[in-house]
Amino acid sequence: MADRRIMIQDLFASKDVAVNTRKMLKGKTCFEPQDIIRDRQIAPKRIHIERVIGLSKTFKILKKELPPSTRALGSRIIFVFFVLSNFRTYIVHKLA
Repeated sequence: MADRRIMIQDLFASKDVAVNTRKMLKGKTCFEPQDIIRDRQIAPKRIHIERVIGLSKTFKILKKELPPSTRALGSRIIFVFFVLSNFRTYIVHKLA
């Protein structure tokens, strides 16, 4: 799942992975009915993805710029954030 402004379909096409994004009008005046239904099915899942991204921002290491010595490990550090987020009991707090 990706934001519609981020065009990453080409990166995954060779790996047989479909990227779910919301449809854009692209010069049309309105969406096709099947596009509206699909977007409504995707919308609740997008909310959860955005919440997980928000959870990853709670890690203090992201508050400052990474020093040059650890910058090469940046993508691995972010990967670990998302792996750790999977171990949470819930994404949204029970009292929220």
